[in-house]
Amino acid sequence: MLAGIWAVTGMALRIFWRDKHALFWGVAFPLMLMGLIGTVFGNADNLTLRTAVVLPQPSHPLADGILQALRSVAALEVTVEEEASAVAALRRGERSLVVVLPGEEAVRALAGGAAAAPVAGPAPVRVYYDESRMQVAQAGLGVIRAVVGEMNQTITQRRDVLAVEAAGVAAEPLSMFDFLLPGILAMALMQSGLMGVSAVLTGYRERLLLKRVLATPFPPAAFLAGLIARFTLTNMMQGLIVVTVGVLLFGARVVGSYLDLLALMLLGSVAFLSIGFAISSASKTAEAANTLGSAVAFPMMFLSGTFWPQELIPEGLRPLVQYLPLTPLVEAMRAVVLRGESLAAHAGGLLYLGAWALAAAVVAVWRFRWE
Repeated sequence: MLAGIWAVTGMALRIFWRDKHALFWGVAFPLMLMGLIGTVFGNADNLTLRTAVVLPQPSHPLADGILQALRSVAALEVTVEEEASAVAALRRGERSLVVVLPGEEAVRALAGGAAAAPVAGPAPVRVYYDESRMQVAQAGLGVIRAVVGEMNQTITQRRDVLAVEAAGVAAEPLSMFDFLLPGILAMALMQSGLMGVSAVLTGYRERLLLKRVLATPFPPAAFLAGLIARFTLTNMMQGLIVVTVGVLLFGARVVGSYLDLLALMLLGSVAFLSIGFAISSASKTAEAANTLGSAVAFPMMFLSGTFWPQELIPEGLRPLVQYLPLTPLVEAMRAVVLRGESLAAHAGGLLYLGAWALAAAVVAVWRFRWE
């Protein structure tokens, strides 16, 4: 039986390498997409400054006023966070600036009010920036200084109450290609499973090839196992080509373990192959399988964080995003590639992806037809 599995696998691999359509969508298209998006938007990280604001506890009217003024600036995407988590996000390249506002006691003393202790000099508005992105930092500091100066003059009528103190933070340099690589890799695995295997199996059924297998002494289970092995091998080869070209040609970096990335590729391949088999069992023709696969794949492609951070997705859609099977794969791959995190940190999401694979396999076995 093992010899039969290898024979079917070899046959299917030869068919794959001769299929220019499959090679284009499985290998060339993901690389072209990564090159296009990375080239066009690779230098556009200064269009929107993701700014974390740390409010004093308790807050005071001046701090609230500065927060509202920062939120009114179109170039700033402002979130309120704790200082430690905000600086950690800055180090990972997930924030452009971190603004720490002074407490009420310091501001009151400088404005002429009572304070528990004398305060020397202006109350500092501390701003942390990424040292590896000085162009972005300079633009952001200019915006912060303008806002603080306006607050000094408008609210307190003094120019020396608040002063911006800038401090650089050494963060991992992050390019657009670094960010895109894991998303494009996960997308390629998804496409191969949802639109590749489903169309091939349905085409075999439509041409009565599966029925002919039943009429021969060849074990049907060996035939299906050979097809599964073929798609798994081609998925892994496609993934390795995407990673190799992304790193060598586009200069993308993989901070974490390549073995962890390989394990994620294998899990993603198995999961989406299972879903693809389930789709093929529900389709009567290859065209119907392609249509159904596309209908399932395209929403995940654009909502799972493949091309941009999930923070940019409308809030009303974010609860739905967490239920998509591509989301945990993209998140785990991006964590390994960009931050060097271990797979254990994403065990919950990977178990959820495994549950999708198991459920899809059950549906595929239950509804599978040879003719």
